[in-house]
Amino acid sequence: MGRNGGERPAAIGHYSATEVGRLAGVSPQRIGSWARYGIVPRISQKPNIYSYADAGEAVIARYLIAEGVRPKKIREMVERLREEFGEWPLARAPLEHEGGLIVMRDKDGKVLVDVVNHPGNQVEEGTFLSLTQVREALERGGWVAFKTPRAHIQVDPDRLSGRPTIRDRRVPTAMVAELAGQTDGSVLLRTEFGLTEEEIEEAVEYEADVEKAFAA
Repeated sequence: MGRNGGERPAAIGHYSATEVGRLAGVSPQRIGSWARYGIVPRISQKPNIYSYADAGEAVIARYLIAEGVRPKKIREMVERLREEFGEWPLARAPLEHEGGLIVMRDKDGKVLVDVVNHPGNQVEEGTFLSLTQVREALERGGWVAFKTPRAHIQVDPDRLSGRPTIRDRRVPTAMVAELAGQTDGSVLLRTEFGLTEEEIEEAVEYEADVEKAFAA
């Protein structure tokens, strides 16, 4: 039992592997592989359904891999954190903190992972990421928001089951980008949906970045 008692928290948002992959900037096949490998949890396996917390796990895994951490090492980190924080250790309990995710080793070389709110701990491999930045990136569109945060893009698990939308609106960015590419589509988005040019432009740019990362 971890610090949170190992209880299963209520899952919010319902994502397919493709939708999680778009948020994490990887293919749905990679998401499935991470789930089978034990890095990313799932709400269910038949069919494979993921939650907002699962998407957060995937974004963090993507970040760590970009930093050169091997999947095996990430799984060791996740297993260690699950002992402390329960089923969703990366996206749930640690994100309640404002610190960084660090990796240390004990005297026998075993990997230890901790979430710290202040410096002072002896860290051998350094701080990998700011958990606050991960949370903010997920809320602003996922992996691509690390490099390019956009004020008008939002991922809210309580809105449209967590699909990326125009901030504070029930208007999916995917629909905006599709309509914007059609004749008079931008006019329709402005008149019928009340979107601004800036909102439309950000949705188009966001979807283009997602497609680029997703296909890489």
